[in-house]
Amino acid sequence: MVASDTGDGALIWSRVEPGFYVGSRGGEFLGYIDRRPDRGYVAFDLHSSELGAFDSRDDAIAAVESQTSRHSSGAEA
Repeated sequence: MVASDTGDGALIWSRVEPGFYVGSRGGEFLGYIDRRPDRGYVAFDLHSSELGAFDSRDDAIAAVESQTSRHSSGAEA
């Protein structure tokens, strides 16, 4: 498991299987990342819309978290 935030509204990343991670906060689904065969990662939001391809898992996680922050603040992406 990869935890990104440890406050009361903890954002938690769980490895479902090798290369596939699901993000959640307070039991709510936020998005996921999937490793590509070329060892990069693709990030998806809570609607399974692709957010982009990234070289590192951390960059893919940051993309989902950034999208999540925009939705929770009421801003449209």
